[in-house]
Amino acid sequence: MSESHDRPQDARPWDPAGTQPKHDPDELLPDSREPVLPPDAEVVESDAIDEDGGDLLPERRAAAGAPAVAAAKQGSSYSPRFQFITGALVAVGIAAIVGIAVFIIAPSTKTPEPPWSPWKPSTGGTAGATQIAEHVAPEYMDGGKQLVKIDANDLSFQGIPLTVALQTEPDQGGRIQVHSEKGVLYQLCGLTSTCAIDQGKPTKERGLLLRRAALELALYSFRYLKDVKQVVVLTPPVKGNLPTVALYFQRNQVRDQLSRPLTSSLVPKTPSADTITLSPDTPLVHHQTHQYLFTLNGQGFNNGGLLVLKPYTSAGDQQLQKDLKAQRQAAAAGGG
Repeated sequence: MSESHDRPQDARPWDPAGTQPKHDPDELLPDSREPVLPPDAEVVESDAIDEDGGDLLPERRAAAGAPAVAAAKQGSSYSPRFQFITGALVAVGIAAIVGIAVFIIAPSTKTPEPPWSPWKPSTGGTAGATQIAEHVAPEYMDGGKQLVKIDANDLSFQGIPLTVALQTEPDQGGRIQVHSEKGVLYQLCGLTSTCAIDQGKPTKERGLLLRRAALELALYSFRYLKDVKQVVVLTPPVKGNLPTVALYFQRNQVRDQLSRPLTSSLVPKTPSADTITLSPDTPLVHHQTHQYLFTLNGQGFNNGGLLVLKPYTSAGDQQLQKDLKAQRQAAAAGGG
């Protein structure tokens, strides 16, 4: 029998030149047949389908499609710089917000201004003026005794409303200026029927002390009685005479003293008649009161409600006192 009859039917022809491959090409292809599972293997394919028919194991398709997780893109070379700038801006913004919150919430460190005076009235109007009078009066002493009591009213006298009629100096035209603004009238009164002081002798020093009291009354009134624009202070007369001398103040005339604490104008310890000339505030008292001295015409309280104030002169005051004395004598003779 020949050699060709000894080979299997599906075997390739003998290749004496050695060109026939040693392996079957079909054997190199992947096996497309279903794998054979062991008899006891548990099949989970049906459990991987949800109730809507969707695949619960999508990763099984990753091998045939795109990779399940894409590779991260390579960052820009400027990214660290941008990240640093962004972080710095965020930090600055947070610091600014914190600073504003601290500024708003934290208590103010501004030092409050000192009060204008250690004492002040608790109310305004006539009641406030009365409190001022009661506070100032006990401070003024002579010979260890209180010099005067002080009565306070609105701009009226014995219930009669008054309007100030201010007459200027002759060299200023002698014109009469009427002032109807709200005001206060204080009367410094000794313990006699005419308000004369019943103790000691009238001296220039005592008169200067009374003018200091008038200035203090005016400053308190303008500072704490907001609607008061003018203050009239009647000073005590000499014994046997009627009040004829007044001090008249307007708010704008003492605005410098109102803009600074009272103790910078008047020393805290009130001097007495014996020490007034030694007090550091005496030059200010003399300047601020001498120019505001006026003489009553003696009939101002009954002259149609006008309180007529004329520039003060000692000679004029003496003549006025003589005229008033003559009028009283004539009235007494006529009545007798």
